[in-house]
Amino acid sequence: MTLCNAKSLPRRQVGAVLFVALVFLILLTLLALTATGTSILQEKMTGNLRNRQLGLMGAESGARGGEQYLWQLSFDHTTGQPLPPCAGNSASACVYRPLPEGGLDASIQTFRTSKNWVTAPPNQPGYTKVISGNIEASQTAGIAAQPVFAIENLGPDVPLGSGKQDGIYDPETTTLAGKHEFYRITSRSQGGSSAVQRIVESVYSAIDLTNTGTNPGSASGP
Repeated sequence: MTLCNAKSLPRRQVGAVLFVALVFLILLTLLALTATGTSILQEKMTGNLRNRQLGLMGAESGARGGEQYLWQLSFDHTTGQPLPPCAGNSASACVYRPLPEGGLDASIQTFRTSKNWVTAPPNQPGYTKVISGNIEASQTAGIAAQPVFAIENLGPDVPLGSGKQDGIYDPETTTLAGKHEFYRITSRSQGGSSAVQRIVESVYSAIDLTNTGTNPGSASGP
């Protein structure tokens, strides 16, 4: 019996392994793209939250700066009213008051309600603490622009239930040295970029710095 050498015939290649590998590669690519997109979205959300918080902190700082400004003002007999009403083209720091018909000055109304960034109305004191741009390395971050604030005189701070007597205090219950007024401080601030704007308002009771008529003399503060 003659034996013949058996030769293996080449097997037909159908490419199944390559196809499976390409499918897995596409799935891995989709997973990587999804993870990257999610990470970018979370980073943007975190950045927006941080930006909003910076804007809020800037606006709060501006409001505290306005209160500090009022606190540090005092009367003396030589300078007279330290914060006179804004009338015409005042050359020094002044305070805005409601109009006779009860509305607000146009510049104050715009400052309080504008959706766009606006500077403080004329003759308003500036915020003196530097918290924008390149600040000290020990600080967390700076905001895009310095906070700005405006001060309004809202009228007398009278006891509850006493009402408002056309801006005049009842002489039986109030002495000149004890007169206090309500001052509204509106502060605006940007965040880490100009894309965020925050507004904070504070109503502050201080000794009458505006409407004195006569000078009550030196005072250490509100």
